[in-house]
Amino acid sequence: MNALQLFFKESHQLSPDDLHFIVNHFEMISAPKGTILFHEGMVVDAVYFIAEGVLHHFNYNENGEKTTLDLHNGPCFCTDLESFSDGKKSEDSCVTLTDSTLFKLTKDKYDALIKTDVKWSNFAKDIIEKTLIKMLDQLKTVSTKTIEQRYLDLVKNSPLIIQSASVADIASYLGTSRETLHRIRKKNIFA
Repeated sequence: MNALQLFFKESHQLSPDDLHFIVNHFEMISAPKGTILFHEGMVVDAVYFIAEGVLHHFNYNENGEKTTLDLHNGPCFCTDLESFSDGKKSEDSCVTLTDSTLFKLTKDKYDALIKTDVKWSNFAKDIIEKTLIKMLDQLKTVSTKTIEQRYLDLVKNSPLIIQSASVADIASYLGTSRETLHRIRKKNIFA
Protein backbone atom coordinates (compact mmCIF):
# COMPACT_ATOMS: atom_id res chain seq x y z
CA MET A 1 0.00 0.00 0.00
CA ASN A 2 1.49 3.36 -0.99
CA ALA A 3 1.54 6.47 1.21
CA LEU A 4 -1.48 8.04 -0.51
CA GLN A 5 -3.60 4.94 -0.04
CA LEU A 6 -2.52 4.69 3.58
CA PHE A 7 -3.31 8.37 4.18
CA PHE A 8 -6.81 8.06 2.71
CA LYS A 9 -7.46 4.77 4.49
CA GLU A 10 -6.54 6.33 7.85
CA SER A 11 -8.36 9.64 7.30
CA HIS A 12 -11.58 8.38 5.64
CA GLN A 13 -13.85 5.37 5.87
CA LEU A 14 -13.36 4.03 2.34
CA SER A 15 -14.18 0.64 0.91
CA PRO A 16 -11.41 -1.02 -1.12
CA ASP A 17 -13.28 -0.09 -4.33
CA ASP A 18 -13.64 3.55 -3.25
CA LEU A 19 -9.97 3.70 -2.26
CA HIS A 20 -8.99 2.32 -5.67
CA PHE A 21 -11.31 4.81 -7.41
CA ILE A 22 -9.92 7.89 -5.65
CA VAL A 23 -6.26 6.89 -5.88
CA ASN A 24 -6.63 6.37 -9.63
CA HIS A 25 -7.30 10.11 -9.98
CA PHE A 26 -3.74 10.81 -8.82
CA GLU A 27 -0.55 10.37 -10.80
CA MET A 28 2.53 9.25 -8.89
CA ILE A 29 5.63 11.23 -9.81
CA SER A 30 9.24 11.02 -8.75
CA ALA A 31 10.61 14.54 -8.49
CA PRO A 32 14.37 14.92 -8.16
CA LYS A 33 15.79 17.60 -5.87
CA GLY A 34 15.33 21.00 -7.51
CA THR A 35 12.15 20.15 -9.43
CA ILE A 36 9.92 23.20 -9.83
CA LEU A 37 6.30 22.22 -9.18
CA PHE A 38 4.94 25.68 -9.82
CA HIS A 39 6.34 29.18 -10.12
CA GLU A 40 5.33 32.79 -9.95
CA GLY A 41 3.25 33.85 -12.93
CA MET A 42 1.77 30.46 -13.80
CA VAL A 43 -1.71 29.17 -13.06
CA VAL A 44 -1.31 26.27 -10.63
CA ASP A 45 -3.24 23.35 -12.10
CA ALA A 46 -2.55 20.63 -9.52
CA VAL A 47 -2.66 19.66 -5.88
CA TYR A 48 0.31 17.58 -4.73
CA PHE A 49 0.30 14.97 -2.01
CA ILE A 50 3.78 14.63 -0.57
CA ALA A 51 4.47 10.99 0.18
CA GLU A 52 8.18 11.47 0.68
CA GLY A 53 10.45 14.48 0.60
CA VAL A 54 10.57 18.18 1.45
CA LEU A 55 9.13 21.06 -0.59
CA HIS A 56 9.99 24.76 -0.34
CA HIS A 57 6.97 27.02 -0.94
CA PHE A 58 8.03 30.67 -1.26
CA ASN A 59 7.52 34.03 -2.92
CA TYR A 60 9.36 37.31 -3.26
CA ASN A 61 8.35 40.46 -1.41
CA GLU A 62 8.25 43.95 -2.92
CA ASN A 63 11.99 44.35 -2.17
CA GLY A 64 12.82 41.22 -4.15
CA GLU A 65 13.67 39.21 -1.01
CA LYS A 66 12.63 35.56 -0.87
CA THR A 67 10.07 34.78 1.82
CA THR A 68 9.45 31.18 2.82
CA LEU A 69 5.72 30.50 3.11
CA ASP A 70 6.04 26.86 4.03
CA LEU A 71 8.43 23.96 4.23
CA HIS A 72 6.27 20.94 3.44
CA ASN A 73 7.20 17.52 4.74
CA GLY A 74 4.83 14.67 3.97
CA PRO A 75 2.40 13.27 4.38
CA CYS A 76 0.43 16.37 3.45
CA PHE A 77 -1.05 18.26 0.52
CA CYS A 78 0.53 21.27 -1.17
CA THR A 79 -0.72 23.78 -3.73
CA ASP A 80 -1.32 27.49 -4.21
CA LEU A 81 -4.97 27.44 -3.14
CA GLU A 82 -5.91 30.76 -4.69
CA SER A 83 -4.37 29.96 -8.06
CA PHE A 84 -5.72 26.40 -8.09
CA SER A 85 -9.25 27.38 -7.06
CA ASP A 86 -9.67 30.64 -8.96
CA GLY A 87 -7.38 30.17 -11.95
CA LYS A 88 -5.34 33.26 -11.04
CA LYS A 89 -1.65 33.52 -11.80
CA SER A 90 0.35 32.45 -8.79
CA GLU A 91 2.51 34.83 -6.81
CA ASP A 92 4.28 31.82 -5.28
CA SER A 93 6.79 29.18 -6.28
CA CYS A 94 7.36 25.65 -5.01
CA VAL A 95 10.46 23.50 -5.50
CA THR A 96 11.59 20.15 -4.13
CA LEU A 97 14.46 20.38 -1.63
CA THR A 98 15.03 16.62 -1.71
CA ASP A 99 14.32 13.81 -4.09
CA SER A 100 10.58 13.44 -3.56
CA THR A 101 7.71 11.07 -4.24
CA LEU A 102 4.53 12.98 -4.97
CA PHE A 103 1.01 12.19 -6.05
CA LYS A 104 -0.44 14.79 -8.41
CA LEU A 105 -4.16 15.55 -8.71
CA THR A 106 -4.68 17.81 -11.72
CA LYS A 107 -7.36 20.49 -11.81
CA ASP A 108 -9.14 18.60 -14.62
CA LYS A 109 -9.30 15.40 -12.55
CA TYR A 110 -10.29 17.37 -9.46
CA ASP A 111 -13.16 19.03 -11.38
CA ALA A 112 -14.23 15.66 -12.83
CA LEU A 113 -14.22 14.16 -9.34
CA ILE A 114 -16.45 16.96 -8.06
CA LYS A 115 -18.92 16.31 -10.88
CA THR A 116 -19.06 12.53 -10.23
CA ASP A 117 -21.50 12.70 -7.32
CA VAL A 118 -21.97 14.40 -3.96
CA LYS A 119 -19.85 11.86 -2.06
CA TRP A 120 -16.82 12.44 -4.28
CA SER A 121 -17.45 16.16 -4.47
CA ASN A 122 -17.26 16.33 -0.68
CA PHE A 123 -14.17 14.13 -0.70
CA ALA A 124 -12.38 16.38 -3.22
CA LYS A 125 -13.30 19.47 -1.23
CA ASP A 126 -11.93 17.77 1.88
CA ILE A 127 -8.51 17.63 0.20
CA ILE A 128 -8.59 21.42 -0.19
CA GLU A 129 -9.87 21.83 3.38
CA LYS A 130 -6.93 19.81 4.73
CA THR A 131 -4.55 22.16 2.91
CA LEU A 132 -6.35 25.17 4.36
CA ILE A 133 -6.41 23.71 7.87
CA LYS A 134 -2.63 23.16 7.70
CA MET A 135 -2.21 26.83 6.79
CA LEU A 136 -4.47 27.95 9.64
CA ASP A 137 -2.61 25.74 12.12
CA GLN A 138 0.63 27.42 11.05
CA LEU A 139 -0.87 30.87 11.60
CA LYS A 140 -2.05 29.81 15.05
CA THR A 141 1.42 28.51 15.89
CA VAL A 142 3.03 31.77 14.74
CA SER A 143 0.68 33.79 16.95
CA THR A 144 1.00 31.63 20.08
CA LYS A 145 4.61 30.37 20.16
CA THR A 146 7.96 32.08 20.28
CA ILE A 147 10.45 31.67 17.46
CA GLU A 148 12.53 29.40 19.68
CA GLN A 149 9.52 27.21 20.49
CA ARG A 150 8.64 26.96 16.79
CA TYR A 151 12.25 26.05 15.95
CA LEU A 152 12.32 23.33 18.63
CA ASP A 153 8.99 21.97 17.33
CA LEU A 154 10.47 21.86 13.84
CA VAL A 155 13.56 20.01 15.09
CA LYS A 156 11.42 17.51 16.99
CA ASN A 157 8.64 16.96 14.43
CA SER A 158 10.37 17.57 11.09
CA PRO A 159 14.06 16.64 11.24
CA LEU A 160 14.13 16.12 7.46
CA ILE A 161 13.27 19.81 6.99
CA ILE A 162 16.12 20.79 9.31
CA GLN A 163 18.51 18.59 7.29
CA SER A 164 17.26 19.71 3.86
CA ALA A 165 16.44 23.42 4.06
CA SER A 166 19.02 26.17 4.20
CA VAL A 167 19.44 28.21 7.38
CA ALA A 168 18.14 31.24 5.47
CA ASP A 169 14.98 29.39 4.40
CA ILE A 170 14.34 28.04 7.91
CA ALA A 171 14.84 31.52 9.39
CA SER A 172 12.43 33.00 6.85
CA TYR A 173 9.89 30.25 7.58
CA LEU A 174 10.14 31.01 11.31
CA GLY A 175 9.91 34.76 10.67
CA THR A 176 13.32 35.68 12.01
CA SER A 177 16.82 36.55 10.87
CA ARG A 178 19.61 34.07 10.23
CA GLU A 179 21.54 35.64 13.12
CA THR A 180 18.68 35.09 15.58
CA LEU A 181 18.24 31.53 14.36
CA HIS A 182 21.98 30.95 14.79
CA ARG A 183 21.74 32.11 18.44
CA ILE A 184 18.72 29.86 19.05
CA ARG A 185 20.51 26.88 17.50
CA LYS A 186 23.67 27.56 19.51
CA LYS A 187 21.67 27.87 22.74
CA ASN A 188 19.83 24.61 22.11
CA ILE A 189 22.64 22.52 20.64
CA PHE A 190 22.85 20.39 23.77
CA ALA A 191 19.20 20.67 24.77
